[in-house]
Amino acid sequence: MVVRGIKVGEIYEVEIKSLTQRGDGFARVKGIACFVKNVTVGWKGNVKVVKVGPSYIVAEPSGEASSSQEASSQSSEESFDDSMEEGM
Repeated sequence: MVVRGIKVGEIYEVEIKSLTQRGDGFARVKGIACFVKNVTVGWKGNVKVVKVGPSYIVAEPSGEASSSQEASSQSSEESFDDSMEEGM
């Protein structure tokens, strides 16, 4: 199935705007609802389309998150490590 030219296996760059009740990330690709598992709000990166429905697509993260997401993730890990050292 093809919806607005989107096919299984294609890769798109998205930003997760919200989470569904099931906890999946929600974004839009070419105006079509895109559901992405295992991401959080604000996640930016490439996703690979794994399913195309009549009015939606399901995708999974493909490769690394964008550099801004990596930087914020890294800084929060560093602050966690620092706080653990102070507590000892």
